[in-house]
Amino acid sequence: MKTNLTVHCVVKNEERWIWFALKSILDIADKILVYDTGSSDRTVDIIKTIKSKKIFFEEKGEVDAKGLAQFRREQLIRTKKEWFLILDGDEIWPEQTKKELARIIKNADKSKWGVVVRAWNLVGDIYHCHPESVHYHWPYAPTNYKGWANLRVLRKSAAKNIKGDYPLEAYCDEDGIPIQNYGRKHLLFLKNRYFHATYLTRSDTRTRDRNVLNRLKKSKTELGLSFPKNFKYPEVFYKKTPNIVPSPWGKRSNFDSFVSLVQTPVKEVRRRVFGFYNPKA
Repeated sequence: MKTNLTVHCVVKNEERWIWFALKSILDIADKILVYDTGSSDRTVDIIKTIKSKKIFFEEKGEVDAKGLAQFRREQLIRTKKEWFLILDGDEIWPEQTKKELARIIKNADKSKWGVVVRAWNLVGDIYHCHPESVHYHWPYAPTNYKGWANLRVLRKSAAKNIKGDYPLEAYCDEDGIPIQNYGRKHLLFLKNRYFHATYLTRSDTRTRDRNVLNRLKKSKTELGLSFPKNFKYPEVFYKKTPNIVPSPWGKRSNFDSFVSLVQTPVKEVRRRVFGFYNPKA
């Protein structure tokens, strides 16, 4: 799939998913800029197992929120292609989604500045995801555009700078106006989705508190919805991996299932009360 696309990736302690994330997007990218910000697990070693001239990898060392935003600006300056894609170390792209993206940016006219993409937010393990009631509201999205979505791909000629610090940084035009504020006429919306493992264990260094009360208070685990038996997982999950890459196919523990059983009804009530629930979902 030929595209005019650079990938921006800033990571720290993402050993469980970084191999799958980079390998999943490798064929659609012209260049992948990867910055590591002080990983203490096997993230760096895993990245180095991927032998590709497309990957430009640098170990930057630890930084604060302001420094992370500055790394994003640096990657923006280094981007010479017309489009760039923001990839976290726990985001995996299926073939169907990549093909749709390649087609849509190839045919996009100059008035289109960004591409919004929905995600399957995994909970517990790769066999479960958040229900559609867990969503980010895009006021300019099509009426049937349900679920969590992010502005993930932007046109370089429109995104001139970044305002704010991580994780609230915004890509802005030359007047400092965030691109998403311009409305639907400048945005494109993919039908297909990518996988997001942000609520799963991403590294052995990110140890969980085993105190039951703290787990109930802090854990983001939920029962979620089970994917159907014929569901097509990202193709990269089936590829042969280096020995140091953890398998994606593990199931959540009995303890996590218990915590999820307790938390799910409470969280669903909160969504209804605070407006994060879509009764049609």
